[in-house]
Amino acid sequence: MGALDGIRVLDLTHYVAGPFCTLLLADQGADVVKLEPPGGDAIRRFPSSFEGESRLFLGLNRGKRSAGVDLSKEEGKRAARALAARADVLVEGFRPGVAAKLGLGAGEARAANPRLVYASISAYGQRGPLSARRGIDPIVQAFAGIPAEQAGGGAPQLVQGHFLDYFTGSLAANAIALALLERERTGRGGRVEASLLGAAAAIQQGRLVWAPEREPRGNVRDLLGDRLARIYETAQGHIYLYLDVDGFWERALSVLGLERLREDERWRTFRGRHAGRGELIPQIQEVLRSASSDAWVERFEGAGVPCARVRGPWELFGEEQLRVMGLLKEVTHPDYGPLRVVGPSFQLEGLPGGSPLPPPRLGEHTDEVLKEAGFLAGEVAAWRAAGVVF
Repeated sequence: MGALDGIRVLDLTHYVAGPFCTLLLADQGADVVKLEPPGGDAIRRFPSSFEGESRLFLGLNRGKRSAGVDLSKEEGKRAARALAARADVLVEGFRPGVAAKLGLGAGEARAANPRLVYASISAYGQRGPLSARRGIDPIVQAFAGIPAEQAGGGAPQLVQGHFLDYFTGSLAANAIALALLERERTGRGGRVEASLLGAAAAIQQGRLVWAPEREPRGNVRDLLGDRLARIYETAQGHIYLYLDVDGFWERALSVLGLERLREDERWRTFRGRHAGRGELIPQIQEVLRSASSDAWVERFEGAGVPCARVRGPWELFGEEQLRVMGLLKEVTHPDYGPLRVVGPSFQLEGLPGGSPLPPPRLGEHTDEVLKEAGFLAGEVAAWRAAGVVF
């Protein structure tokens, strides 16, 4: 049961941003049909330590049904148009103009289905001089200046983990929900657009601020990428210690046994400590190497200073906090057996959410999906024999 029960979603996306968007919709009860080309979504075959389909695919595509349709064939386009005609939401992740060439563009799809919410997810948006350019998470990160802020003044570093893709998918899912709400008011569907570049700009709203009458553009900097609060080495591993803000600084000095630093006028303000980080960091680091990460976390948390041991992501499977929050769940895959996965990322009161469906096999639901769209078994069988569906 979820807020989107009864909403049918046609998913024409691949890789990460689009599938995460439709995963969020599936977790709130939407019936998501993932239309896959011959060979399936490319991330099924991405490198992974798992002996099967990649963890990336399995994690992003639970809760969906897979229909295998070759859109290079006219019959395949006809099948896809029929699915779009009965959908509430269509989400596509092609470069601008590709969906229209397939007969699945916003104009044609919405003319056939005026209540359709049509969502496009792209790298650089649907119009403008860069709209046709190919782009993926690290490419758009680099374009938007994000790696330059990650290494504390050193060499640029990408943020790993597809974070820009995930944020783009989140923005798209939010916009789709708003479009569905607007449809309840007007009876008409709408057009939704989200892009990696838009997400890269949005996620830097606290950085991309410029007063042109007060400073040259070349002077605009975010000084918080290289700060006293950072990852430090301990006798056993690493911790992130948030100690440069007023209040936390004084408490941290007591834990570290560096109370003498309070007496220095230079370190009385956040900005002063930031300016003197080159002098302060080595002193803090020397002390932290004297005990283990767990010991330091206990001391700092006991003193009210935010701190965490740097862990591997797999350790979250044993984390009681995630279990209590309902963020861990188990689904059963027909080939791989029980899969422990991350469940719904947010909760709505009275609506548990979270689809019980495992990640689908390629084309696992082709026949049932086409039958629901009104195609006869004989027609589907003929298409299968001709390689139109699989």
